[in-house]
Amino acid sequence: MNRIDLINQLAAISQSDDIIELTAALIDSLSSSSPGVEMLDPILRFMESHPDWDFGLPGPLVHFVEKFYRRGYEEELLKSVQRRPTAHTAWMLNRIINGEKDAITKAKLIGVMQNASQNPSIDSATLERINHFLSLHQQ
Repeated sequence: MNRIDLINQLAAISQSDDIIELTAALIDSLSSSSPGVEMLDPILRFMESHPDWDFGLPGPLVHFVEKFYRRGYEEELLKSVQRRPTAHTAWMLNRIINGEKDAITKAKLIGVMQNASQNPSIDSATLERINHFLSLHQQ
């Protein structure tokens, strides 16, 4: 599967009510094609386009993108959160923050979360979630 196929299949999924099952099937198909980090951007943009959707906890899309942890995932997620934070991508960023051992890197990630709270495209649910995460990291 190439990037265009992925984008087209994500667009088709957006017309359905069964997001988790369809994204699971898509990720199974995608995983069999030896995908690279270039596939993360379309997935994250898809999540940005549907900020109110339940993608699962964490869900097939997150399981897939997290396979690229320490191999480009963090950078792609930060770009997404800076473009258009959603409740789900903020939660994903918080997972990275929680796992980060380096204090300087952790502080930078928290800074990205703080900046996301000021993003003009942010919705109230995302802002509430970000503020909750920030309050946990201030303790």
